Amino acid sequence: MNKNNPTEHQQASETEWHACAPGDLGDFVSVMKKRKQIGHLITGAEIVTVCMAVGLVGFLGLDQLSSSPTPPAERVANKACPGGLYCKEVLEHAKDFVAHKLNQETTQKVEAHLANCPHCQKKVDQLKANMHNNATARKAALQKQADWETYLLALNQ
Repeated sequence: MNKNNPTEHQQASETEWHACAPGDLGDFVSVMKKRKQIGHLITGAEIVTVCMAVGLVGFLGLDQLSSSPTPPAERVANKACPGGLYCKEVLEHAKDFVAHKLNQETTQKVEAHLANCPHCQKKVDQLKANMHNNATARKAALQKQADWETYLLALNQ
């Protein structure tokens, strides 16, 4: 017999319907239910694993953020610099420094600090510029008021 060219008898026997043995269908259904349950368990386990991995990465990431050293701005603010003053202290004295209201010792400490701390120097420069702009604006407003009063006096005469 040739396997590539089966006879009619072989084809007919392969296509005939045969009844299942008792219990075969029930066994098949049980196996399929178990496979479905195992599939659900595997899917659930995969979801739990992914959630745990994401949670762990998030937790470690947040832990690193919370245990990281202070942010750059705070590091600068708490950094000890020449003059014996911390940046935070210099910035607290900045308005009085610009207004020349500090005693001589504190003024010298602030000046020594500013000579070596570009961060604080920038803040003090901004404060000086703002105070200058405010003084110019105040002077202009006073001049307008004086001009108005002069005008009113001229009208009354």
